[in-house]
Amino acid sequence: MANRKLYSGAKLRDMRQRLGLTQKDFASKLGVSLPYLNQMENNNRPLSGTVILALAQEFGFDVTELSSSENERLFSDMREAFSDPIFGDTPPQLADMRLTASNAPSIARAFLDLHRAYRQTQERLASLDEALGRDDVRLQPSPWEEVRDFFHYCDNYIDAVDRVA
Repeated sequence: MANRKLYSGAKLRDMRQRLGLTQKDFASKLGVSLPYLNQMENNNRPLSGTVILALAQEFGFDVTELSSSENERLFSDMREAFSDPIFGDTPPQLADMRLTASNAPSIARAFLDLHRAYRQTQERLASLDEALGRDDVRLQPSPWEEVRDFFHYCDNYIDAVDRVA
């Protein structure tokens, strides 16, 4: 059975921040260099055996918490959420979703909470439409919202207008 490398940078960073340590102090206590700790926290390198051992010995950290099963669940939930028709035919790349789940789990959880709230709102709206006897009436954006969105997505810059001005 092949050994699987353990990338758990977000958890390592969270632990350091909970302890109130700088990267320099934390690296010193773990017996690694500052750049090496930085690379581990950013998932550019896997956690080494010495770091895992130091976490357990120096800080009494339960190393089973470093398991990537939570990241896998987040990744799986994100894949499911992005399959929602609201996102159209262009979901993010799987690698991007996996990176978000492992490097920024709080953002992944916030996205999932937001999507869950959206789905609940859609279900309530469908129930209200059904109760009022309407079929699949979708709220259309107002003209003001369409104009605002247009300028937002072109970063308030229209080349033809700029050239004439």
